[in-house]
Amino acid sequence: MRILIASDEQPLAQRLQTVLADQGLDCPIGHVVTLDVIADRSGLARPDLIVFMLPGDPRAGLPALRETRNTLPHVRMLAIGPATDPKLILETLKQGADEFLDRENAEAELAGAVDRYRSLHIQREEGPKAGRVVALLSPSGGSGASTLAASIATTLAQEYGDCGLIDLRMGVGDQAAMFDLRPARTLADLCDHVTRLDQSLFDQFLVRHASGVWLLAAPTQTADLVRVTCKGVRRALALARVRFSHVVIDMGNPLTPEQIEALWQADWILLVLRLDYTSVRNTRRIIDAMAELGIGRDRMRLVVNGLGQRRQLEVPQAEAAVGMKVYHQVPWDDAAVHAAVNRGVPLVLHRRFRKISRSIRALAHSVNGVGR
Repeated sequence: MRILIASDEQPLAQRLQTVLADQGLDCPIGHVVTLDVIADRSGLARPDLIVFMLPGDPRAGLPALRETRNTLPHVRMLAIGPATDPKLILETLKQGADEFLDRENAEAELAGAVDRYRSLHIQREEGPKAGRVVALLSPSGGSGASTLAASIATTLAQEYGDCGLIDLRMGVGDQAAMFDLRPARTLADLCDHVTRLDQSLFDQFLVRHASGVWLLAAPTQTADLVRVTCKGVRRALALARVRFSHVVIDMGNPLTPEQIEALWQADWILLVLRLDYTSVRNTRRIIDAMAELGIGRDRMRLVVNGLGQRRQLEVPQAEAAVGMKVYHQVPWDDAAVHAAVNRGVPLVLHRRFRKISRSIRALAHSVNGVGR
């Protein structure tokens, strides 16, 4: 069972950790966070239970409680505060808490709440599962990562009924063109409403394609780029995990703070490169940069795109230079790619029987953990 404690009072948080340990539950120090970040951290940690400690002014903590509930509507939340004010208790429950525990007897009340939680058999594996996030990162321009992202999302949508697709190529916004969509709203608009963003409002920023892909488009106007925030990206991904079983992110090559937020939440990071000196060099550089940020290689996969062009580097040469084995190879088929892009149709739909489409579908199934 994964538990988060939200508290601005470290001594009380430590006592609650002891209670959980006595119950045989581990809540490491990294799972004790302050109220101002709990909504964002909960989306990343994917807890089964959140213990929310109201601050000295209890009502001042209710916005963070509501924001956390909007981010994770199915997670059980226990609020701890003064039990002397019936109106506060009622308001706390309305804002999203499942139970209200008395601060004056917090340890005993928490132990009882945990016992009740267990008796209901509310286990993570039985409830709604957090969606899997796959980010496609292009260390060099022209690698074809956007084409792959569109087709991977389409394949997963066909397999599971729908799929989330988030375009983080700020100022470019290729994914809307890939699907011939004209979004009325973008990620920049979502960020403007982040403090009141819940699941129903989140859906209003998405545009659906007939394939089952739901796109959160990137802003294309320069003036809109400054409206995109790390908090907005974190919240969008947290809500997308709840909304979809799979989320695909199309990313450019600069490691901006917003890009880094997405990488932190990704289950898999597909590094899409071509077999030329510049692409291989930049891939090695971006791997080293991610390592410095604490993003482990265990989540990274090398994908060679455009295999079969003349005068390419050999795959073993690229592997030696990057220091990582190639996970998947997508064959070169320039005619099919251009035809799909020009029609605004994902490649796996426009040229579904071509070798390149079969290869991309295999890649999509593999990142899902399903061999085909």
